[in-house]
Amino acid sequence: MTATGTATPDLKDRPGVRVRAAFLAAGILASGTPLAAQDSTVHAVRTDQPPTIDGVLDEPFWAGIEPVTDFRQRVPVDGAPSSERTELRVAFDDDNIYFGVVLHDSDPSGIRRSILHREGRIDQDDNIRIGLDTYHDRRNAYIFEINPFGTQGDALISDESMTLSDWWWEGVYESQATITDDGWVVEAAVPFTTIRFADAEAPEMGILMERTIRRKNEMVYFPHIGQEFSRALSQVSQYATLTGLEGLRRGRYMEVKPFAITGRSVAGQRGETEGATETLNDLGLDFKYSITSNLTLDATLNPDFAQVEADNVQINLTRFSLFFQEKREFFLERAGLFDFGDPEETQVFFSRRIGITNDIAGGARLTGQAGPVSVGALSLFTDDARDPHGNTIAGGLNSVLRLRADPFPRTTVGGIFTSLETDDGGNRVVGGDAQFRFGGSSYLEGWVARSSGSSEPGGHGHSGASPSAGSSGSNPDVETASTAFSVVGELRNSLLSGGGGVTSVPAEFDPALGFVRRRDMRRSELGASIFPRFEQSDWARQLVVVGQGERIVGMDGEKQSTFLLSHNMLTLESGHRFMLNITRRGEVLYEPVRIQGRELAPGDYVFSGAQIRFDTDTSRRFSARGGLSSGGFWGGTGTEIAIGGMWKTGPYLTLSGDYTRNDISLPVEDGDFTTSLFSMSILAAVSRSLFANALIQYDDVSNEVQTNVRVNWIHTPGSDLFVVFDTGYLTGDLLDPRTERWQRRTGVVKLTYMKAF
Repeated sequence: MTATGTATPDLKDRPGVRVRAAFLAAGILASGTPLAAQDSTVHAVRTDQPPTIDGVLDEPFWAGIEPVTDFRQRVPVDGAPSSERTELRVAFDDDNIYFGVVLHDSDPSGIRRSILHREGRIDQDDNIRIGLDTYHDRRNAYIFEINPFGTQGDALISDESMTLSDWWWEGVYESQATITDDGWVVEAAVPFTTIRFADAEAPEMGILMERTIRRKNEMVYFPHIGQEFSRALSQVSQYATLTGLEGLRRGRYMEVKPFAITGRSVAGQRGETEGATETLNDLGLDFKYSITSNLTLDATLNPDFAQVEADNVQINLTRFSLFFQEKREFFLERAGLFDFGDPEETQVFFSRRIGITNDIAGGARLTGQAGPVSVGALSLFTDDARDPHGNTIAGGLNSVLRLRADPFPRTTVGGIFTSLETDDGGNRVVGGDAQFRFGGSSYLEGWVARSSGSSEPGGHGHSGASPSAGSSGSNPDVETASTAFSVVGELRNSLLSGGGGVTSVPAEFDPALGFVRRRDMRRSELGASIFPRFEQSDWARQLVVVGQGERIVGMDGEKQSTFLLSHNMLTLESGHRFMLNITRRGEVLYEPVRIQGRELAPGDYVFSGAQIRFDTDTSRRFSARGGLSSGGFWGGTGTEIAIGGMWKTGPYLTLSGDYTRNDISLPVEDGDFTTSLFSMSILAAVSRSLFANALIQYDDVSNEVQTNVRVNWIHTPGSDLFVVFDTGYLTGDLLDPRTERWQRRTGVVKLTYMKAF
């Protein structure tokens, strides 16, 4: 819950901070030889009797399968045998693929399990993750995550990369786990209707299994993927091969998911207008159809996203837009396929631009494989809406076409086309990108995109997004056409990485369905890092030292910004982490800008700062986090104090809270001010199928207490009953006494039911 834009921001809060590399001396790599994919194999065995998914491998066929046992550490000692034996068995029938996993443990009482929420932070527990590269294209995969309760999490990998939003995908499968005298056991069944795979008589797949022994902070893998790769789970090109699948039942899978919603909403109004009360009664339908085993059509009619978790509040202390992750289910399956551009900075397609200000009436989405090409297509209609001032925000047709192919091993090329057509005008973007991965995690990638658009004079243009969703800020009454591009790369081995990159985004570049944080800029970056591991140490795990520099000029060549960073992080064997960041930043303002309403005069600003931060091991019953930042800030000073903690009372209740305070002093009138942000999260669970979470947030910029309570009952797999309460209450003195303190009071009940054919 760290506020963005303070004098010395955390690395994760500053999207421009990442080590990008291209063309440093080849000697930075201990070995530049490309690594071949693992040639290990796992054989799946057909069974005529489906197992009972109960976490007990008592069916006779399990005993007849030779287990995979060659699990090796990645951390703490790269390549060493696992300290605890692990056995993986794979079986299948016409409808499902089955996994039986025996996880021996010399101290079963030390097995950590605390998460009952589906899609919760299962990584805080002992857990396993199974990766399936179902097309065997060595770049895309499904991830299935299970803890000792049998609690499920799942994710998608696209082109050997993952983002936070990839973990919001929810697949339908069964899992159960049990604790035994020798450790714990997992039994899982993944329907072939949940995954997409090649249309072949005997399809081969890629497979990986990761096990985390949390009390030891030990992670083991089959197949072993060494530290020369920056991440193991997403390194699909190194997965083992799953063989033996044959005679799988094919057909046209169809899934119908109707929903009904009822509720009541009271929206507070300012001034003399009374609050508007609205009764919510609605019906809708989601529809899924497998055109082939490789290609899936998703359609929606009158969708509603009342059950989606609330966004975390962010206080903006920058002059640019904030970024919020996509959480809506309709957009999540294979969401990474639609990625194009620089994540959270210059994205040609950003799904949150659709349906935030304008309701979605309906539409369709097509994803999958057509031969060697990955295909993603989307077309949605949005209704007209009105902004708070009563102006019409035109709805229209939102369309995206994304294609990707892998012409050579670990090489991807692709293209994208986006279009927004409204009564006020249109906007189109066409672009192409390529990525070449080599060595361990070394890569070279680039993209280029051209936007063009126009709108009728006097219209409100095509933006259609709130500032928090990344509004463009361009003049909708002027026809524009502009081209942006980026070329970056990284040379990396198990100890070193480094390099640079260039990005160009003109002022006129305006993807209406995208997100552009900063325009009129040419950015050049250089960086290097070293990350030694202390495999023989009893207390230290790894040190990461990063040096990063960037320079941004306008399209006219005039300097705009410079940034220097020294990032240093030490991870201990206990799982605790300590960080020290030192920054030096320069900003040239050619016209006044506002920071939280305070106007800064044009000028050349240079300021430095430092940050210390700590995070304790979140798998423990009590954990804490916090930090202190201090330094210059736009000609003045800025200090940030952040502190937070989590208490796991047991699997049925977890409490977490964070507090962040910024003390700012700017050299302007009324330049001394503070901002405070408090949040508290309450996770409660009765079982794996009935759980709830509450998010309470307050900030003294809006002076609003926001509460979002979400109860979820999974009455059958893939089907839910949601009860959601959402409120906003103004605190403190009101400038206008006629202002309603209750900004909103909404209660919603949503029932979904999935029927598969």
